[in-house]
Amino acid sequence: MNEFSGFSRAAVKFLAELRKHNDRTWFTDRRGRWEADVLAPARGLVAALGSQLRAKIPALIADPRVDRSIYRLNRDTRFSADKSPYKTHLALWFWEGASAENRLESPGFYFHLDPDFLGLSTGCYRFSERGLAAWRAALSRPGPAARLARLVRELQARGLAPGEPELKRVPAGFDRGLPGADFLRRKGFYTWSEIRPHPPELFTSEAADYLFRQWSAGFRLHAFLVKILA
Repeated sequence: MNEFSGFSRAAVKFLAELRKHNDRTWFTDRRGRWEADVLAPARGLVAALGSQLRAKIPALIADPRVDRSIYRLNRDTRFSADKSPYKTHLALWFWEGASAENRLESPGFYFHLDPDFLGLSTGCYRFSERGLAAWRAALSRPGPAARLARLVRELQARGLAPGEPELKRVPAGFDRGLPGADFLRRKGFYTWSEIRPHPPELFTSEAADYLFRQWSAGFRLHAFLVKILA
């Protein structure tokens, strides 16, 4: 039985307040709100949505622990000029492939709850060194390049925009005239959409079903990436 009944508006309120008061003292005094209003329903969503996604993608991993499907709230400030200790959004990740330690190098589905919007993504944010080599080998061939181009057109028609390429030029050693030359400028491949304002379904028991429908448009892209990166 699906026991997840959606987020409360208190989750968004907490994230908005954290954005204004991003310091450890403020957060420590309100840790109970974070755990009750944000973290607990996040765990419920991972369990509920994970079950639905695995019915379609049996190897998908949905692990309702922090540092697994639930991103840490603490920011890594070691190399950042911004020393704010906390992220001001909730991030979830459902992936297929690598171990938990390398999960961000695997294809999957990303959920981003911001005080102002809901962000959804499908794909692989950054390829591993091995994955990047496999990506470039595949997309330098006309067949995979044409299939990905068709997928991208279909996704764009549904408002799902691919992320921007990381490289300004096609890497050395590859022909700029290849059908998939533009894809070779990427070190990861994913789509991204922002839904403003927050969809009302997010705050009801329909949340998992709603998110499954939103991500279903990217199932073929996910399968394409899994096949290349396996």
